[in-house]
Amino acid sequence: MTTPTSPAGSAAEPASLGAAVTIQALDRDPFPVYRRLREEEPVAWVPAAHAHLVTRWEDVQRICRDAETFSAAVHDSPLSQSIGPNLLHSDGARHDRLRAPLTEGLRPSVIKRTVEGAVRETVRSLLGALRPGDEVDLVNGFAQTLAVRVLQRVTGLPEMPVPVFTAWVDGIAAGSANYERDPAKQRRADEASAAVDDVLRATLRQRPAPGTLLAGLAAGGATFEEIAATTKLLIIGGMQEPRDLFGHALIAYLTEPGVREEVDRDKASIVRLIEEALRLGAPVGTVTRRVTRPTRVAGRLLAEGSLVLAVLASANRDPRRWDEPDEFRLWREHNQHLSFSAGVHACVGAVLARTQVRIALEELLTAYPALRLAEEPVIRGWEFRGPTSLKVGLGSASGRSVEAASPTAHGAPVVPLRVLDVHRSGGEVAVITVGPARGGELPPWTPGAHVDLTFDHAGQVFRRSYSLCGDPADRHTWRFGVRRASGSRGGSAFLVEALARGSRLEATPPRNGFALTPAPGHLLVAGGIGITPLLPMARALAASGTPWRLLYVGRDRASMPFLDEVEALGPACETWTTGERGHPDLAARLRAVPAGGQVYACGPAGMLDDLAALVAGHPVLTLRVERFGAPGGPGTHADAREFRVRLARTGREITVGPDRTLLHALEDAGIVMPSTCREGICGSCETAVLAGAVDHRDHLLSDEEKERGDVMLVCVSRSRGTRLTLDL
Repeated sequence: MTTPTSPAGSAAEPASLGAAVTIQALDRDPFPVYRRLREEEPVAWVPAAHAHLVTRWEDVQRICRDAETFSAAVHDSPLSQSIGPNLLHSDGARHDRLRAPLTEGLRPSVIKRTVEGAVRETVRSLLGALRPGDEVDLVNGFAQTLAVRVLQRVTGLPEMPVPVFTAWVDGIAAGSANYERDPAKQRRADEASAAVDDVLRATLRQRPAPGTLLAGLAAGGATFEEIAATTKLLIIGGMQEPRDLFGHALIAYLTEPGVREEVDRDKASIVRLIEEALRLGAPVGTVTRRVTRPTRVAGRLLAEGSLVLAVLASANRDPRRWDEPDEFRLWREHNQHLSFSAGVHACVGAVLARTQVRIALEELLTAYPALRLAEEPVIRGWEFRGPTSLKVGLGSASGRSVEAASPTAHGAPVVPLRVLDVHRSGGEVAVITVGPARGGELPPWTPGAHVDLTFDHAGQVFRRSYSLCGDPADRHTWRFGVRRASGSRGGSAFLVEALARGSRLEATPPRNGFALTPAPGHLLVAGGIGITPLLPMARALAASGTPWRLLYVGRDRASMPFLDEVEALGPACETWTTGERGHPDLAARLRAVPAGGQVYACGPAGMLDDLAALVAGHPVLTLRVERFGAPGGPGTHADAREFRVRLARTGREITVGPDRTLLHALEDAGIVMPSTCREGICGSCETAVLAGAVDHRDHLLSDEEKERGDVMLVCVSRSRGTRLTLDL
């Protein structure tokens, strides 16, 4: 196994944080280590892991999605050493060929049709073997046994005792996480791998049952070595992920304030419980990539051939992306965590894991409503992290079971608001001040936060996101600025032109994916209405004593809202009118930011793209941007048009704007839509279409399925007409 050369290996360099990281500390509790690395050394050479650990959200997401710069073909990784060349550590045609039968066999519609009923039957059988009043270990008994039974069914492996599967998983997982290169762990992995090979040879000679994953792999022409490596991946992920996810979710249910009450009131909120448990618990800690060309990550130059571990578990707790990232929040919105990775290598078994954990919790919590913890759970691991056991007292049985439980999404809590003031400027911008409609205080917020505002106009319901730009210390009012969007179909135009004092609105609680974080210095760059999230940041920085500058760019002074408030902050603020002076020299302003500084920018796409290109070549700066509206992603095209979607199970209707994906619109409306790749590849967001014509833009559905039009991938596909009806 080769060891990449570390830039930190020079004796002339000071000792790094990464040099002090130990596998033992990570195994015990990695999150304090990740927290410090995120803030002080976001790309850290860790000799104990023989790799660079990358810990910030934006960088981890980039590594997961940029397959050209960060190759998955890492054949000397601990995983590849343990199971051989495999799907997870391959790229291009080989990856696509091996993944295709798995994607087809693990799609939501296939799982619902062929697996879901068997999962529920197995769960009820396992629960029926328990005795009311007993104390039992629900991880090593119930959840582990369930995972084995489901694995046997979907893969086509023969039925065998659970301890056999457990020994395979423990052995291969030990080797797969063997970054310290312990010979004893490698021997365990080799022995388990050989045992799987023996069973596979016998199974393939007898021909796997039709419809199983082994049958699909064999029919696709995979070699024995490819089938064996893929099966071992399925065994590790198919056992460990649902088992540990179940443990994390049940612990949250039993210990987190308010969670049990909400789930007991409405079992549909189990889907929210699962997503937040995935974010906070991340059953798989990292993805491994090899750098294919010199590139900078968080200001650090990585040489070609460098090995990086993108730490999913750390990205999921990055305060730059999440409000109160270490807190469990059942009603967390836009929970687009990275626990199943992202892009073309997103976990193919994500839907199956979510399905079996959902059904297990539905049945367990219905059958044993008096469930309680019998002892404090112990959670271990960093690459594979979960409770080592979960002992509970069952209490009395209810005698009931779930008959028609459905993972239907439901809306998030809202904040009723009353409009206190509307100040209009030049017909293009309105500054709106709101207060609580029923008295009391508004939820707290921090600079950079925004709310999703809901309002009715002309018989339509609109939902738009706006940054808060008032004073976070004022718990009785919120303020935001709205610019009339070009070609507005009624949303921003209504707010700017017609919204009146006393009007009633609703909003989500504030959330912050653009939070201000400590740094040696800050540069804030605002374009037009992009000043709104940066204005409270500027006030906070002015009060903190930290070096900072604000560049506020606009066409002319008349088009620049909040100009008087910006200029009142003093000489640290620079205003620039392009109509008179052309475009500012952004490179010069970046050079004035101290090493390790952060650049925050909000404004037109061209300005943000220019900044990104400049910062990419800057060795010691980090750029954070917020674009007008949410990024459209792969599902938005130049010819995209607005359409309406009816959710058949609730009768609710939502509008999908031309600059939004259907997935974004569903998430904006508080609908829980598990999704992994968000690129039309993995199929995890597949949704049944009951009416309307679909504009398919995915890379998964067959031509026949697209012609039928009864399913769609909501992350990228849209409506051909003005309306769709979905089975949601």
